[in-house]
Amino acid sequence: MIRNGAIVSALPGHMAHIRAKIPRRTAGSTAANRVRLSRQTIKASMQDKQFVKSLFKALSIVELLDERGEMGVTEIGRALGLDKSTVFRLLSSLKERGYAAINPHTQKYSNSGKFFILAQGVLRRCKINPLLSPLLQKLAEETGETVNLAAADGDAVLYLASHETDDIVKLASSIGKRRPLHCTAAGKAILAFHQENYVRSLYAHLPLTPFTPFTLVAMDALLEDLAASRKRGYALDNQEHNLNIRCAAIPLLSPRGEPVAAVSISMPQFRHEAAPERYERCIAALLRSSSSLTVALLA
Repeated sequence: MIRNGAIVSALPGHMAHIRAKIPRRTAGSTAANRVRLSRQTIKASMQDKQFVKSLFKALSIVELLDERGEMGVTEIGRALGLDKSTVFRLLSSLKERGYAAINPHTQKYSNSGKFFILAQGVLRRCKINPLLSPLLQKLAEETGETVNLAAADGDAVLYLASHETDDIVKLASSIGKRRPLHCTAAGKAILAFHQENYVRSLYAHLPLTPFTPFTLVAMDALLEDLAASRKRGYALDNQEHNLNIRCAAIPLLSPRGEPVAAVSISMPQFRHEAAPERYERCIAALLRSSSSLTVALLA
């Protein structure tokens, strides 16, 4: 039974005298607890948001260093609109975890080899069919140009495999690199076989960033180019991402006609100017290889 705010045992004998006090809760204490919990929740939320902001800034630094190579703290801050203390703090954290390295002679920073190790892990998990490699190699030998295999990765293409020519003047491998969809041959080959509304929705909140004077930065112009690519079966990059480089690419389609990946051939502009027919032969070789490359990819 309860008497004067205490529980009195109904058991006989000495147990009847045991009492356990019940703490009384007042409206004031309950309200105070709620306020305290609310403040803790707000503080935790603010800490989470601050962490996310710092993470985004650190990733921006990583992407900038990947694009431009070795840079100093002041250069990075200027490029990203960050103050030097923030840049130095984030670089110190990246360096501590092994993701950034500093040149002792220039005191400039670069991404470390740890990213290469991580990239190799990603590529291993992509499980590229081993049958593809000899086909890509054969295509590189036949055309005398660098051949790449790429797949869509959000608003970019990720280069998964590459085979270079033995020519002294050649374009370097792009394995592990991400490049924009809208101005690369591989990216446009993939976009061309998506519905128009997909392309429009993809770039509804993303700019068609110009990389050269030849980049298509108007949606109507891009859609027209994609329609032409779809009709002829291959896409072209006429110096749209890098000056002095031309590329052609074919899509590798699933049985349902969905773009799974793309294979591209890259050529220096001077070789195209010297022998335009060589570029045409490269495109013809790509088209001839389409069926065997698709079978190998989907096997």
